[in-house]
Amino acid sequence: MSRVFQLAFLLLSLAVCLSTQHATRDAQTVLAAGPPHRNVTKSIAIVGAGSGGLAVLKTLLDLPEEVRSSWEFALYEQHRDVGGLWLPDPNPPHPPALPETPLYPRLRTNTPHPTMTYPGFTFRPGTPLFPTHNYVQQYHADFAEHFNLSSYIHLNHTVLATGWRGNNTHGEWVVDVEYDLGTKVYRRSFDHLIVANGHNHYPRIPHWPGEEDWLASSPTREILHSIFYRNPERYTNQTVIVVGGGASGRDAALQIGPLAKTYQSLREGSVPPDGAQVTVKPPISHFTNTSVVFEDGTSLTSVDSLVLATGYEFRVPFLAQSPPTSGIVSPALEVAPSTTANSTTAQVLTSNLRYIFPLYEHIFSLSPAHPPTALAFVGLPVLIANCPSDRAQALLVAHAIADPTILPSRDGMFTALLRREDNMRQRGYDPYVYGHKMVGGDTEAQDYQNALVRYLKQHGKLPDDGKDYVESWRKASRVHSALLARGWTRIESEGEQQKWLEGVETEDEWADLMQRLAAWQEEWENEHGQGLDEYAAV
Repeated sequence: MSRVFQLAFLLLSLAVCLSTQHATRDAQTVLAAGPPHRNVTKSIAIVGAGSGGLAVLKTLLDLPEEVRSSWEFALYEQHRDVGGLWLPDPNPPHPPALPETPLYPRLRTNTPHPTMTYPGFTFRPGTPLFPTHNYVQQYHADFAEHFNLSSYIHLNHTVLATGWRGNNTHGEWVVDVEYDLGTKVYRRSFDHLIVANGHNHYPRIPHWPGEEDWLASSPTREILHSIFYRNPERYTNQTVIVVGGGASGRDAALQIGPLAKTYQSLREGSVPPDGAQVTVKPPISHFTNTSVVFEDGTSLTSVDSLVLATGYEFRVPFLAQSPPTSGIVSPALEVAPSTTANSTTAQVLTSNLRYIFPLYEHIFSLSPAHPPTALAFVGLPVLIANCPSDRAQALLVAHAIADPTILPSRDGMFTALLRREDNMRQRGYDPYVYGHKMVGGDTEAQDYQNALVRYLKQHGKLPDDGKDYVESWRKASRVHSALLARGWTRIESEGEQQKWLEGVETEDEWADLMQRLAAWQEEWENEHGQGLDEYAAV
């Protein structure tokens, strides 16, 4: 079995390439044309029915009827339902083929769900405060149903390739879409393309000297990215190194730790999650035939498995592949991992696999090939609450499509982008490595959302109520997220969930619950002390 996982490690790059091979079909495979445009003044394609795609579709439909009545919308989702990464893969992963999602059965949110919601739309009554993934997928399905979005959503439709036909002032997108279980392709044209397909699809795989010899020296060794991780039981009685301290790394450490001799390789300044039964090690330096060697010179022998919680690459295959026989020869996005280009010098929209640039506010493409509103991204920011952030971005996208003059000039948008990148450098972060991360934590993430909405208020597109977009209760609850998690774990251990959840339906009621829970848990911790393993944060 381990040879299978060795193949997964060695051939994963091939799996990434396979995701784009369909886009190279010749003209004979374009079996059907898309439905004709009839009395349409503006056509908009959205890719992805996760939180970003649903947010932008709903926000476009919220525009005044007189503005959007003659617009056409099509949201393409390659999977069988809405929900993005919260939709379980119907089949177990089989490396090196990439699974549909990195979702694992024991995944649950690590922040209270009221802080993760679209403003004004709550989870179903009775939802645990820190729900498992099925509740989150159901939330997205409920959102689509409640706002009658389904008629615009084309499930099991995969966007294979896109290309811009025009110049930097006008033109159209040529889009090839695969459907009917992958047997047919049709071609459509759209005025605007909104990319909301997420960024947890293509795993980032680090490589170290000696790794191949280490793998080959024993038939039981494996190195596997967390996108393939599903259940901790398969690691029982092994020696395991979890590499990375992000969300999946924390969960893997917590879940594998009780079943295996577990180490967690972390950068300086990072710590394992509360309650994790792991030994912390520094970053890996290299491998020998028998050992994993770390940057401090220490080493481990008898290691069976590495779980790489090392994040994902920013790839958008359908932007990097032009539709065949369309006459379009320049892809909309250049993927250049080792590029020396930057936002100022890039001749096309570029991804170095960590950062897509140049983009205004992580949203609008400043490629010289097309107008800024022709191509927009929703959902690129990392370390942020997705649904409220996606909604804030969607508001700017919708109003900019309706009235492009609300955006600054192209030069003004470039100036703002360079200012943001310089600010990151001044704080010690390379924007071409950390570019879409909200490195300032919740404060920066909330300031970003507030600024987008404030801009629209200042330009008369939204009523100015004098309030921040991110509500005070949402801010406070995220500050106390770890405290709330410990409290909720305690409630679950005592079987008191329904007592706390009874009668809680509205945003105000959820906010009150979290305030009461934080006070209740803080009082208990003051009396009993913190850090008890049985009440460790989820």
